[in-house]
Amino acid sequence: MLLNKYIKYTFLATTITTLLTACAGSDGSNNNSTTPFASKSISGTAVDFYLANATVKFDDCNGLTTTTDAQGKFSFKTTADCNNSAITITGGTDIGTGLPFTGTLKIKKTDLQNISNNDFVASPLTSLEYYLGSGDLQVVLNNLGLTTVTAANIKSYNPVTDGSAKEMAVIFTLQQLATQIEDNFQAINKSDGSVALTQEQATQIAFSTIGNTLKTQGKNLFNSNGELQATALTEILDNAVIAAQTAIKDDTRPVDSNIKGNINTNITTVSTEINKIVQSGGNGESLQTALQLPANQTTLNTIKESLKTPIYADFTLAGYSLATLKTSSAAAPLALSYANLDTALAVNFKLNNTKSELTDTIKLGFKINGSRGALKENLDVIISNIQVSFKTDGTILSAKVPVNTAINISTSLQGVSKLQFTTQKEIPINVSNGIIPLSSIVSNSDALKTYYTEYMKKLAVNDLVEASAYVLPITYTVDPALELQNGTITIDSTQFQGSTLTAHFKLN
Repeated sequence: MLLNKYIKYTFLATTITTLLTACAGSDGSNNNSTTPFASKSISGTAVDFYLANATVKFDDCNGLTTTTDAQGKFSFKTTADCNNSAITITGGTDIGTGLPFTGTLKIKKTDLQNISNNDFVASPLTSLEYYLGSGDLQVVLNNLGLTTVTAANIKSYNPVTDGSAKEMAVIFTLQQLATQIEDNFQAINKSDGSVALTQEQATQIAFSTIGNTLKTQGKNLFNSNGELQATALTEILDNAVIAAQTAIKDDTRPVDSNIKGNINTNITTVSTEINKIVQSGGNGESLQTALQLPANQTTLNTIKESLKTPIYADFTLAGYSLATLKTSSAAAPLALSYANLDTALAVNFKLNNTKSELTDTIKLGFKINGSRGALKENLDVIISNIQVSFKTDGTILSAKVPVNTAINISTSLQGVSKLQFTTQKEIPINVSNGIIPLSSIVSNSDALKTYYTEYMKKLAVNDLVEASAYVLPITYTVDPALELQNGTITIDSTQFQGSTLTAHFKLN
C-alpha cells in the first residue's frame, strides 16, 4: 500500500515537472509566449486646406483627443487601449482661407498600429469613404475628376502636396459643399427649441448624399477642367433636403427647400473664384499659398462671403435698436407713446448672408407686464407657427399664421386666466418695413382681440411697461454676436425656449 502511494506521488510529480518544462524555454526559463504591446508613434494631417488648432478625436478610445499644429499636423502614441479607432476632426482654422472650420473630417476605423509609414491624412475624401464605404468610392473619385488618388491610397493622399492645384480646388470645394449642408441643417430647431439634427446626423446627410449621388458612372460633379457641374450639384442638394426632412420626422416643420438655391449660389461662386487662381498651375500647396497673396485678396474675400450661412441679425423691439434696448431698465425706462402702444409688441429680424428668397417658421412669444404703483397686470401670448418669407436682401417680405396654429394666452385680467385656441383660417400679417406687429395678428383673430383689447384698456399714461419678446426660428439661427439671452416662456403646459430680449418703457 505504501509502495502504491509512493508510485502515485512520483508519477504526479514527474507529470507536473514535464508540463512546466514544456511551458518554459529551451534554456529552462519561464518566458511568456504573448508578445508585450509595443507603442508606436503615429502622425497625421488634417486637410481642408491645412487645419490649424483643430480637435482630433479618437472615437474608439474613451474620449482621447489631441490638437493639430499650425500646419494641420498632429501626432500621438498608440496604447494597448487605443490602437484601432475611427477619427473625427472638428474646429480649428483653415489656413488657406483664414476662416473657422465648421465642418467635419472623418476617417473610418483603422488599425493604427499597422498603418503604412505610421502616417495618414484626414480629408474630405476620407470622409466620403467613412460614410460611403470602399465599394463605390473609385467611381466617386472619377466623377470628382481626380486622377492622382485611388480608393486604395485615400488615407495616405495629401492633396496639398500630392495633388495639382486643380485637384486641390476640387477637394476644397467639395468640403465647402459638405460644410454648407452641415451648417444649414445643424441650425434647424424643433418646436421646443432643441436641435432637430445632431452634428453627426448633419455630417452623415452631407457626405452620404454627395457619395450616393456621385456613385453612378458618369455623374460628374466636376469636369476634366475642374469646373463645377450644375446638374449634379442640384441633385445632391435635392437629395440632402429630402434626407434631412426624413431624419427630422416632423412634417409640421418642413425644411426650407429654398435653402438649396442659397447653397447652390454659394458653392458655384466658390468654385468659380478659386479656379481663377488655379489657372496659374502648380500643386495644392502653391494654391494654398496663392490665396494669401495681396493680388488675390478680392478673390479670397468673395470666397469668404460666399461661405457664410444665413443668420438672424438686426433685432428691434418697439422701434428701438438692440443696443438701445439693452440700456433700458426699470430705473431708466425708454419712452413709449401710449397712443402707439401696439408697437411695443412688434419685432423685427433680418436674415444676413442670403443669396435667394428664403422662408422660415418662427415660434413667437410675448410677455407684457404693466404696473402702476402696486397695481400690476400681465399678458402672455405664444404663437406656435408664423411663416415668414424673406427677400434676397434678407428683409421680411411677408408673414402669415397658417391654419391650425395653436395660440396660447395667459393674463391677470379678472375672469380670464388662460386661453388656448387653434386658428380656423389663415391669418395674414400686415408686414410694414420688415416689422411683425402682434396687433396685426390680433386684429384678424376675434378670440385674441377680445383679451388683448381688454388688457390694453388697463394701461394709462405714466404706467411702466416691461415687454419681452421670445423668438425661436426653426430653420436658421440667431447670431450669437447679438448676445441675446435664451429664455423660456410658459403658458400652462406649452413652453419653448427662444432668443429673448426684455425692455422697459414708460408710457407718455
